[in-house]
Amino acid sequence: MILPQIQIARGHWILGALFLAIILDEYLPLIGRDDQPARSRSPLIGWALMIGGAGVWATVIFADVVHDMLVHFLWGDLLLAAGALELARRRGVYERPWLDYVLPLAILGCGLLFLVHVEIDPEGQGARWHLSMGLLLVAAGLLELLRLRWPRVAAIPLGLPALAAFALLLIAIPVAAAS
Repeated sequence: MILPQIQIARGHWILGALFLAIILDEYLPLIGRDDQPARSRSPLIGWALMIGGAGVWATVIFADVVHDMLVHFLWGDLLLAAGALELARRRGVYERPWLDYVLPLAILGCGLLFLVHVEIDPEGQGARWHLSMGLLLVAAGLLELLRLRWPRVAAIPLGLPALAAFALLLIAIPVAAAS
């Protein structure tokens, strides 16, 4: 079964909207009771990552190209694992320092999968679009890992511009292509 272009665009729009919700929840300034910056404990990010993972997995069912199936399967796994770990951290089930690295590593991993997607089929439909989105996610993931390593810059979300650009590309380009 091959989906029409408008259905594919709607799926990308939904994933872009979920990603935008993740960005807003994680990176909007949050001030705690002691007037100090605080980290969000909202379960929104964990659920959004898991819903996104299930949505990306749906592509495995509808794809008619083997490399699309493989890359989307890995994306789904990555997003579901990151969502489960983020949800556990935010609920207070796990309090481990390495959990702070889950979201930036998931962003970096998704960016690398975009690049693998392009490398497997460089002449495929949307290759330049996938390349630009992959590079944005790789940059955002690396910048967020850098931010975690140096506490002085921890208050500044370094990857935010790249993440916002990625979300807007994910929403705008497929919708424009389908219209």
